Amino acid sequence: MEEFQSKCFDIDGELEPDDNEPLTGEEYLKRVRWESNRIPNIAVAQLDYKKINNQSPSSRYFSLPAKLPQCKTELLPNADWEKKFLSEFSEHRQNLRYIIDYNQQHYQSQNQNIPHLNDKRSWYNYCFGNNSKDNTTSIEQNVEDMDINDENNINDDNEMNEEEEENEEYNEYIEINDKQKYKNNSTQTFNNNNNQNNNNNNNNNNNNNNNNFGKLPGIDVLVKFDHILVVGLVNYHIEWLESRELTKERSNWLYLLLSLLEKPIDPDTSANLRSLLRRLALFRSKIISISDPLLPNINVLFTIVAKYFNQLDPYE
Repeated sequence: MEEFQSKCFDIDGELEPDDNEPLTGEEYLKRVRWESNRIPNIAVAQLDYKKINNQSPSSRYFSLPAKLPQCKTELLPNADWEKKFLSEFSEHRQNLRYIIDYNQQHYQSQNQNIPHLNDKRSWYNYCFGNNSKDNTTSIEQNVEDMDINDENNINDDNEMNEEEEENEEYNEYIEINDKQKYKNNSTQTFNNNNNQNNNNNNNNNNNNNNNNFGKLPGIDVLVKFDHILVVGLVNYHIEWLESRELTKERSNWLYLLLSLLEKPIDPDTSANLRSLLRRLALFRSKIISISDPLLPNINVLFTIVAKYFNQLDPYE
């Protein structure tokens, strides 16, 4: 399972530190690896409050967040499924990165217009379409809820080219299959999104009909998604979901962006991912039936955020 961003160069093995200074940079990195492999992911300080004035942790400046909303036990994925899925998700991330890197030079020269990172309105239209409607509000209300009044953060010169030609989508794309039912509390699977492999002639005929609808980007667009853009879009989608219901389209976008999000993540993104975790837990707590079509989507996204990006609080 890959853990961090792309390596500059390979360092094999580790080296136990001694009293002598490392002689080379490679030796230093091996010592760092030795130490990091022996540091726990979470360290809790055992404080003796008898030796200080306060008898308990102060709540004056902070308070612990509320616990995650609970759901029925049968709605939770089991440990075997989580282990298998995390392994497949890690492999999927590596394959996706390989495909993007392999096609980088080929598509980089093509003129594929995408909105500026700060243009939140255009990104919402790009992801969900001009006529998109959520379960609770219309697109007009969605746009009004966004922080679009700060003109310094909007680049009006970067409008999305609605007439751009879609390139052939790659069959490595995995779509969250919201029709899959649970069996024995563990079966959740994904189907390759082969329906996106349409030829260019069909894309040309359908372009005018798809202007008002959002779409997942193809490889020709993904090559322009750098780390900063991916982080920004992840935060946008989490913010949008705070006041809206989860849909299949939102699930697919979150899955794609989490597949592209590189480790380590910054503190702000970590905090937003924890907010997403709570939102997903709230959605799951409202589910009554195990056959709910959104349950697989929720469990998949929850597992990625909680277990792959390690955003589940220790006390949960």
